[in-house]
Amino acid sequence: MNDRVPLLTSKNVVKRYQMADTAIDVLKGVDLELMAGERVAIVGRSGSGKSSLLHVLAGLDEADAGEILMAGESMTGADNETRTALRGSSMGFVYQQHHLMPEFSALENVALPLRLNGLARKDAEQRSSALLSKVGLEARLGHLPSELSGGERQRVAVARALVHQPKLVMADEPTGNLDDASAQELMALMVELSDAHGVALLVVTHDRSMLGYFDRVLALSEGQLTTMPPGGG
Repeated sequence: MNDRVPLLTSKNVVKRYQMADTAIDVLKGVDLELMAGERVAIVGRSGSGKSSLLHVLAGLDEADAGEILMAGESMTGADNETRTALRGSSMGFVYQQHHLMPEFSALENVALPLRLNGLARKDAEQRSSALLSKVGLEARLGHLPSELSGGERQRVAVARALVHQPKLVMADEPTGNLDDASAQELMALMVELSDAHGVALLVVTHDRSMLGYFDRVLALSEGQLTTMPPGGG
């Protein structure tokens, strides 16, 4: 029996949306335990609620029932300020649409979480420059997102998610807009950085060629999570 405390826990989490006069339960009692450093993928058909689940787990959206614990702290019982602080210290995010600030350089985009956490600009940019070098973008520090390829933009987004040394990175279809070669390269990079920094990954993906990178694969169907065989087969 594993007696370690999970990094992220959800217990019987319910999320519903009101559509006109109809209430639609998207999440119907989701249970999840994610350990420190673990890599978990979530798969499911379009519209199954995968993105909604990530938003609820991150405290970006309210659960209608159930409990979510992050690093031992309740996300569901916390106010907005506390949840924001917990995300800022413990979580990083990567999206299919990279969500970089278009007017900021690659370096400035990566440094942004550190600056928001109160780190001095010089120190933030030094740490960001070092991480961008690790992801192969040392020659692109001053480039705007519009001057980068899709794969380069996603590498900037990964660096931004990791720069403040979070315990957990959540990623919503991070390879969805990339060609096969760039997608494999990005996923391998995320795993390498996860291993190097001890960061847990919780990744929503539709790309089954990526599932071999994960310790566990979960399927979201009918509002609940089930475990898939190793490799997602």
